[in-house]
Amino acid sequence: MEDQQIQNLPSDEAMARLEQELSQARAKIAALEQARTEEKNKREQIEFELKNSQQMLQLVMDTLPETIFWKDLDSVYLGYNQNFANDAGLTIPGEALGKTDFDMPWTTEEAEFYRACDRRVMLSDQPEFGIIEPQLNSKGEHTWVETNKAPLRNVNGEIIGILGTYHDITERKQAELSLQKLNQQLEKQTTELAATLEQLQQSQLQLIQREKMSALGNLIAGVAHEINNPVGFISGNLEPAQEYVQDLFELLDLYQNALPEPSEEIIEKIETIDLEYIQADFPKVLNSMGEGIKRIANISKGLRTFSRADTENRILFQLHEGLDSTILILQHRLKANEERPAIEVVRDYGKEVPALNCFPGQMNQVFMNLLANAIDALEESNEGKGFAELESQPNRLTVSTRFSSAQDSVTIKIQDNGIGIPKDIQNQIFNNSFTTKDVGKGTGLGLAIARQIIVDKHGGTLTFNSSSEQGTEFVIKVNVA
Repeated sequence: MEDQQIQNLPSDEAMARLEQELSQARAKIAALEQARTEEKNKREQIEFELKNSQQMLQLVMDTLPETIFWKDLDSVYLGYNQNFANDAGLTIPGEALGKTDFDMPWTTEEAEFYRACDRRVMLSDQPEFGIIEPQLNSKGEHTWVETNKAPLRNVNGEIIGILGTYHDITERKQAELSLQKLNQQLEKQTTELAATLEQLQQSQLQLIQREKMSALGNLIAGVAHEINNPVGFISGNLEPAQEYVQDLFELLDLYQNALPEPSEEIIEKIETIDLEYIQADFPKVLNSMGEGIKRIANISKGLRTFSRADTENRILFQLHEGLDSTILILQHRLKANEERPAIEVVRDYGKEVPALNCFPGQMNQVFMNLLANAIDALEESNEGKGFAELESQPNRLTVSTRFSSAQDSVTIKIQDNGIGIPKDIQNQIFNNSFTTKDVGKGTGLGLAIARQIIVDKHGGTLTFNSSSEQGTEFVIKVNVA
């Protein structure tokens, strides 16, 4: 009812009407108060439940063995669990909220690494697992953690930050590092052991070959000595014998002049022995014996050259004499036999090749190994071929030497015209104990020792060229001095 209408009513009635409206207003106010109280209680209940829920969530996160944290798009911390607080040395609840990794106890490099990883995960919208990271904790201890990071989304699925977890793997990492260090030590020890074994093998090879060459040298030296004695005796008596024969022939001439008509017995004897032929041929026989003595002397000299023992220091060595003496030692293998003609040896020696300052015995050993292998290769290439075919295409060894004054070095080449070395084994021929020969025919030491002598002992090089069309050529290059 409007105020004008109330004023027109009698006073008692107006008073009653006002009291009624006041009572209605009070009822509405009470209802509003009741509603507000209920809403307040409901809100407080929700807040209580939310707080309990948050506390329960925090309790759960604090109970988990993992360290948990989450950040916004700028890598600013929005929350974390107790493990994180312990690692960061945080004592006040929420102390790290609003802070970044640069405010934490980790190093600057670690903070930059963490933020770079955060950006990578948020930009790629892809989680990353098993990230191994270093971390300097609040106690100043260097630790290792394994981290997992994933994009953090709101209810609309929009990325609003990053969620991360990690756990301490310091013990595992230290064990890995210790194992890695141990492996490195084992690898080093293995390498040292392999080097020692290689050195022992090389020493064994040297000892074996030195003993073999020493025994061969002693044998050859003994043979040469035994040859020299009778050769010297014969050579020393040959010249007087020639003089005696000349004197006897002159005496016979005098007898013939003095007795132009000898007896029948003398004439018969002269005809029987053919005195005229003897007088013409006997000087030739003596001269031939002289040439034979010279040849035996040269062979003896070659034997002595090959068998000379090495000293502790290098000495001057005539290269061509060493090659010739080695070829002489192998002459029995070069001669013709029932299966093949003789192996032709071509000596292409360079002019003015100076004496080498080297270990002669070892150089002769290299020549022996290379030439013997070349002969083996030729004999292998002869398999299945007839004598006539080998006569038309004879086996040939070519030994050449050249001197380079510009490099002050000598190059020796030993080439055969065999079938060459198969390509699949060419990178193995200098390996210790590698051989393609049958058991009992080769030790696989010859080329390994030859290379060691040339490379290690003389600072030179030993290489080879090989093809099935042209055979194999070994090339030695050593400095003169």
